[in-house]
Amino acid sequence: MSEGFVDLRLNNGSQDDESFWPSFTDIMMVIVLIFLLAMLTLLLKNMDLVTQLRSSLEAERTATMQARSTTDINTQLSQRLQHLEEEAAMLRMRLIDLGEENTHTLAQLQASQQANTDLKAALAALTLRHDTLMAEKSELEKNKAELAANLLQRDQELKERQQQYQLSQDQIAELKSLSTTQLDQLKKIEAEYASLEVKYNKLIRPARSSLGKYVVMVRYHKQDGQLAIEIKAENDAAFIPVDGTGLHTRLDQLQKEYGKKLYVRIVFPDDSGLSYTEAWNLTESLLRMYDYYYQE
Repeated sequence: MSEGFVDLRLNNGSQDDESFWPSFTDIMMVIVLIFLLAMLTLLLKNMDLVTQLRSSLEAERTATMQARSTTDINTQLSQRLQHLEEEAAMLRMRLIDLGEENTHTLAQLQASQQANTDLKAALAALTLRHDTLMAEKSELEKNKAELAANLLQRDQELKERQQQYQLSQDQIAELKSLSTTQLDQLKKIEAEYASLEVKYNKLIRPARSSLGKYVVMVRYHKQDGQLAIEIKAENDAAFIPVDGTGLHTRLDQLQKEYGKKLYVRIVFPDDSGLSYTEAWNLTESLLRMYDYYYQE
């Protein structure tokens, strides 16, 4: 008996040999069963793997065939794509050409529209001109008819007056002999009347005076054989040299401003170099044009 435990087995010494082999047989049976189950499992798995391998090989062959087919299709698609790209490039070039043609066509269209507008405006102007001319033609035809009627009436009046003229020719011939003497007498009377009128005006008209007038002085003299003219108004500090045109322009302005209050004084220096006739002609013409005394 060992220490610490009590051996409770029955027939401990004699039963060891008898129970060993059945237990070993059972163990071996279990091991064989386990081995068989393992073999069966492996066989089933191998069969499954073979099936999967066959399926994989078939799928690989199918994929290879599909890949080849896809490669051919891709090649065809690439060629088709290249062809389409070439067609697209050609279409782009054609589009560019069409754009240029469209621009040119639009420019021509705009020019045609502008020309059409101009033609319409010209046509409208011509139509208006035609209507105006037609109206003028109608008016002229109306005037022509009126003139024809007036001309006919005038012809009748002319014929009547010609008859009257023919009748009065004898009377005129008779009166001419009388009128010649009477005309001579009338001319003499008119000449005497004109002379008397001048004398009367000189008697009753007041003398020319600068009192209350705007005085402008004009000085004439010869310088190197040429006529020199100078003018001085009341508001001028000294005489201003002018030519003939400038003199008349200045006097015309003063006459418009002062009217019948403009007094023109002509000055001839002692050494003017002008003859009496030249001085008189200059004085007479200038006074009659601008001086107040000769404007009344």
